[in-house]
Amino acid sequence: MKTAYLNNGEVIDALEYIESIHGSEVYCIDQSCKAPVIYVSGTETKSPYFKTSGKHNSKHSHDCGFFRTLDFKESLQKIEDYQKELIGNGFKENIIKLNFNKMDPEYISKSTERTAEDKSKTEERVKVKPDSSTPQTVTSLKSVYKLFTSNDLDILSSIIISVKGFKIPISELILGQKSIHDKLWNDELIPRMPYFVYGKIEFAVKREKVMYINFEKIDDTKLTVVLFDKYFKYFSYEPESLIGKEVMVWGDVRKNNYKSANSTEVVIKSDKYIEIIN
Repeated sequence: MKTAYLNNGEVIDALEYIESIHGSEVYCIDQSCKAPVIYVSGTETKSPYFKTSGKHNSKHSHDCGFFRTLDFKESLQKIEDYQKELIGNGFKENIIKLNFNKMDPEYISKSTERTAEDKSKTEERVKVKPDSSTPQTVTSLKSVYKLFTSNDLDILSSIIISVKGFKIPISELILGQKSIHDKLWNDELIPRMPYFVYGKIEFAVKREKVMYINFEKIDDTKLTVVLFDKYFKYFSYEPESLIGKEVMVWGDVRKNNYKSANSTEVVIKSDKYIEIIN
């Protein structure tokens, strides 16, 4: 853990922790846990961190996000909880710029962006360093997903996405199909803002003019990923190969009302707009 609660309820980053100033009593940031933790000083190759001692009550509870390795959906739920609790409470934020322009098959690069093309390889390194003051950029769904496989929950919970002039906590930009559906129909989404949506594919079919990729229904919530024929040449997946896969997609979210039934659609343009997740 890179972050912990002080005895006064404030949040402290391990990089800034000084026992003589902050006191020796520090605790896990998970509200279901709050186990006492100890400080481990850094080395030349590793940043300082907090950990449980494994003795007495210094053990993570079973419901704690740090008790075991979580899957993608479990991680997102914990991140949402942590961000609601910690942001604005002294929690150090990591601003990450999102630039998916080059994913769009219709995008035409500007000369200034071509000049920056070589830099994108460096920017694609998405491992977040808590002591870094330089904003990073992610340019693909794969790099976004990599964040969740290469960083601890408290680091993930510090991520604020900078996109289209907005700064959005990552838990508010990556949503499950039920959440995105409810927010869309309650007009709670940012207008003209693409979102990440995750779920399991139940059915996929390619028609003459459009491909439909249906997520499994959750509480009668219907969500369909839509790809129009003009973009077929940019999509390499066969419909049957997607069935049963857990995926994260990125696209414009829109309402669809058919036979008085409300459903949600996510419009994509290529296979770069969909990432299969474990």
